[in-house]
Amino acid sequence: MKRKKPNELDRIIQRIDVIEKKRPSHKEVLEFLKDIVKQQYKIKPLINVEAVDINKEMARLQLREGFSLIDKKDIKLNMDTATTLFKKICRAIQRKNKKIAPEIKKINQALRKNEIELEEIFKRLLAGDNGYLDSIGEKTGLNKWLLISLAKSSIIPFFEAYADRLKGYVELEPWFRSHCPVCGSEPLMGELRTVEGVEGVKFLVCSSCSYEWRFKRLACPFCGNSNHEKLRYFHTDADGKAYRVDVCEECKKYIKTIDLRELRMDVIPVVEDMGTLHLDIIAQKEGYKRGVSGILEIEELEE
Repeated sequence: MKRKKPNELDRIIQRIDVIEKKRPSHKEVLEFLKDIVKQQYKIKPLINVEAVDINKEMARLQLREGFSLIDKKDIKLNMDTATTLFKKICRAIQRKNKKIAPEIKKINQALRKNEIELEEIFKRLLAGDNGYLDSIGEKTGLNKWLLISLAKSSIIPFFEAYADRLKGYVELEPWFRSHCPVCGSEPLMGELRTVEGVEGVKFLVCSSCSYEWRFKRLACPFCGNSNHEKLRYFHTDADGKAYRVDVCEECKKYIKTIDLRELRMDVIPVVEDMGTLHLDIIAQKEGYKRGVSGILEIEELEE
């Protein structure tokens, strides 16, 4: 009898379980991710994105000019679906994570009292309005990073649905830019691969829609610095060459990179990101800042 091929959710859960066994110190954040992913995949069948008015020629022109295929502000959210997902994620985490549960309780209370509005938060996330998002914690006393993480997790399935619809319009060869060619977001992680016999080809993974695109091997994906004297990387003895941190001395930002040639296995970038929290800690202790916000800010709840 043929073994049934695992579906995408099963693959993610299996990979989380593997990393949990390897790094038990990361168990709580990986369980946090597992709860989010399970709820996202339950609601994915309900997500229908609107058709995007674009053709091959228009897409080619946009990409050549450096514009992504869709602006985040133009992504149409079903607010009811996004809100439902937010609440389901909160309930799932609140039941299992005793340390984060009190903060989620505060968020729920703020929602009931209309001190915060999810629809407004979703809109501001799409618009990249960091000023508004920064003010939330100051005005309400809520943990801003937890709130934003939960809200972003509630709209990521919409980004991924748009990426599925638009990825066929992307021509990767002319695109070596720092932002995603599909939605314009910054990268979450980097990957090194062998492509058509060429070793160490670098790709970036989008932090919003998970699309992967080719990038320059020696360049900072956040400020564009390509001076090799101001670019370096490090890895730990425990990780070997499979996971490394690329840092830029120009902007003092970093990005974690997976060398797929070393791992030789199926990986899921968002899981690998959570499973390499120790690298974030090392990089930030050395004075570097993550290019996109991550779980370390939520980890402050557990100190």
